[in-house]
Amino acid sequence: MDNSGKKDNPGKWIPVLHFHLPYVRHPEAPKYLEEEWYFEAVTETYLPILEAIDNLKGDSIDFSLTVSLTPTLLSMMNDELLSGRLKEYIRLRLKVLDEEAFRTEGDPDFHPVTLFYRQRYKNWYEKIGNSGGRYLIESFLKHHNTGNLDIITSAATHGYLMEMVGEPEAILAQIEVGVETHKNILGITPSGIWLPECGYTEGFDAILERYGLKYSFLDQHGIELARPTPPNGCFSPIITPFNVVMFGRDPESSRQVWSSKEGYPGTPVYREFYRDVGFDLDLPHLTPLRHGSIKTFTGLKYHAITGNGLHKEAYRPSAAKRKAYEHGAQFVYHREFQSEHLKNYIKEPVIVSMYDAELFGHWWFEGPWWLEAVFRRIHENSRVISATAKNVAEETLSKYKSIVGEQEKNLELAEMKDTLWNDPGIWVAQPATSSWGGGGYSEVWLNGKNDIIQSFLSDAGIELIDICKNRYDQVKYPHILDQAARELLLAQSSDWSFMLTTGQAVSYAERRVKAHLTRAGKCVRMATGKIPLDEEWFNDIISKDNIFPWIKAKSLYGKDICVL
Repeated sequence: MDNSGKKDNPGKWIPVLHFHLPYVRHPEAPKYLEEEWYFEAVTETYLPILEAIDNLKGDSIDFSLTVSLTPTLLSMMNDELLSGRLKEYIRLRLKVLDEEAFRTEGDPDFHPVTLFYRQRYKNWYEKIGNSGGRYLIESFLKHHNTGNLDIITSAATHGYLMEMVGEPEAILAQIEVGVETHKNILGITPSGIWLPECGYTEGFDAILERYGLKYSFLDQHGIELARPTPPNGCFSPIITPFNVVMFGRDPESSRQVWSSKEGYPGTPVYREFYRDVGFDLDLPHLTPLRHGSIKTFTGLKYHAITGNGLHKEAYRPSAAKRKAYEHGAQFVYHREFQSEHLKNYIKEPVIVSMYDAELFGHWWFEGPWWLEAVFRRIHENSRVISATAKNVAEETLSKYKSIVGEQEKNLELAEMKDTLWNDPGIWVAQPATSSWGGGGYSEVWLNGKNDIIQSFLSDAGIELIDICKNRYDQVKYPHILDQAARELLLAQSSDWSFMLTTGQAVSYAERRVKAHLTRAGKCVRMATGKIPLDEEWFNDIISKDNIFPWIKAKSLYGKDICVL
């Protein structure tokens, strides 16, 4: 980025957006409620963010943004069935909005917002066209190729890796499929990774290094409690013993954005998430948006937050957008102030702001406008610059190698500390066990509400690993064992245990775990000849769970792990 005209040594701000959804695809039904998680995310988050990025590029505004696109999400974007259903999802809302525009005609409060939504969905329908999710993939790639986006990967199905420490082959499989998905769908080799739920424990860096992954992200305490203690806390990246650069989340800039009480999303003029026409209105023309007798969120929300009471005023998009731009400028001012303060103690402070992408647009409707405003303000001679994690990681590793030298890579941590003490911005340490979930460790994914599934996941993993490493000569049908691997990966998704903990979509999460483990077990028994081949059943499940078609169970789970 061109820093001409900016203050010497401006602080660096690294924004990171995590794009993820579990793999939800149900060809067995013409319409499936949970598939709308993906359609909502596309229309409310992914398309608006890409539009904001396009606006910046159209105005020749330079910016840098790190985004993680998880393998499950990329697979859904790349799926023809879901692409067709996505287009129909948008078409139905356009039809309803035509009726709504007619119904509200003459209403000075609600007619404008219906016209706003109608134009918005018309725009999405035209952009998606016949390419569906491929439009999203190509759009992300376009901005990656210009250097404005740094696209990183995640584990295959966002499995919480700390639950798999007893089966390291399972961790290797999750990471390998994550890397290979980016190569197969995006055509790029990722250099960074978003560890699922930012979960880390000692040894993970060795696995990342094995797959050429050079950087990742942790919550604040994962860096601050590292050994030896980093002098700059989470405001400088650290280098692990296996030469992986780790960035720590800045809590202040994160809270300022995601908190509905302390941050921007609770502003009265912004859109009220919980007032949706799917629940507010009971009109015949809304029937196509329902699932039988079940009322659901439609994405059409006509009210502003207004206040804490029941009274809600009509939503005014133009007023909300102006406020989002004010908040964008305010956010940059705070980062400038924070950076100037940190420079009293740190030579080159790095502020890392990490967010779930769905916060922008879905939960906080004005988020994409805010993001665009932030980059516009930074472009206007700000005292901070946006940077990608990739560039900062490469700079950090380059400095490290110039100080220590390639021949000294394996020095003990204590010796490294003595070698580098004159430049605390280059700090070698072992990050602490941590996650970014509630409590900072693993209780969200392993507690009394979901711990029963862990033993079944572990047993299934151990059996598949044992077959691939020690009993592969018993396998009569390798392609069926390959499907067992897909089913195990899908069962390992951290989303299911998260849902069981939070009480959201509990029955669906339970069904998914049971279904995938049952299918994996039956595939293993068929593949090894313990039960007869059931081709009709097998063809049915491979049509449903068609993710990662290239994987081979033997190569995934039969690895020699002695190098770790």
